[in-house]
Amino acid sequence: MKISKEFDAIVGFAREEAMRTGSYSIEADHLFLGILRHGGNSAVEALRSCGIDTAGCKSEIDSFIFREQGIPYGHEDEVRLGREGSNTVSMAIAEAMSEGAEETGAIHLLKAICKQQACRSSEYLRRHGFSGQNLGRAGGAEKKQEESSGALGKKEIAILLSTINLNTNKTIVS
Repeated sequence: MKISKEFDAIVGFAREEAMRTGSYSIEADHLFLGILRHGGNSAVEALRSCGIDTAGCKSEIDSFIFREQGIPYGHEDEVRLGREGSNTVSMAIAEAMSEGAEETGAIHLLKAICKQQACRSSEYLRRHGFSGQNLGRAGGAEKKQEESSGALGKKEIAILLSTINLNTNKTIVS
């Protein structure tokens, strides 16, 4: 299982969104904002095809998570995946594996965000009739689930998480 370049870029954007909104922890809402900011990905296409107003969604999420003071750019190395963010990324990896996809992409991250119960992004999407179940199988749809290499353990997921770059030379997992 690999992390796609698209996925890595989205996590980098999520870090910038966390900084912009004043958080040292990257959580599910920041990951969702990263998907929206990346723009040209399968997750945004899926949202738009289901009639989701991505600009309205971003605006609503911002209104709930935005703090008056952002994180200064000299502190970007201190911004890390929080518990919810890490769980969401892990769920995205598991989603990709369950589909037999070769790499984890934006659509898998969107499905994982939809499964979160306490984030504004998933609440907004549910209110507008969207869930990860709307998406069906992505990426590896032509592959049979039995071809999947099996479940990843915590160690393997930690290794995959450490490959996510956050646009610096440092990794997320310490």
